[in-house]
Amino acid sequence: MTVPHEPPELNYIILTGKVMEKGELRTTSLEIFHIRFRLENCITPSVEGPGEGRKDYVLDVEAWGSLAEMVDRDIRNGMFVLLEGSLVSRSYIDKMKRTQYRMVVKASEITALST
Repeated sequence: MTVPHEPPELNYIILTGKVMEKGELRTTSLEIFHIRFRLENCITPSVEGPGEGRKDYVLDVEAWGSLAEMVDRDIRNGMFVLLEGSLVSRSYIDKMKRTQYRMVVKASEITALST
């Protein structure tokens, strides 16, 4: 048995959902493209009947580089997408001078499922 030198990537997520609130394409000071959008994901437990127990989750997603350009050009609000990526923790200081934390999906691949 061969043991790999690098451990497998454990922070890997695949999601489908509807694009909501797509932001503007921006560039960093190093001229790297960046875009954010929200993804609505619905989970319906299979045990309950249709429409019962349905939960909607809204996730913040960010894309960088050429993927951000593709999202800006080809993806619109209301489209269903499949995305692959990883979870990233972000922190910021709010108006009350408290540190706030949030989880963001950093996309590595995005595929449109509807036109």
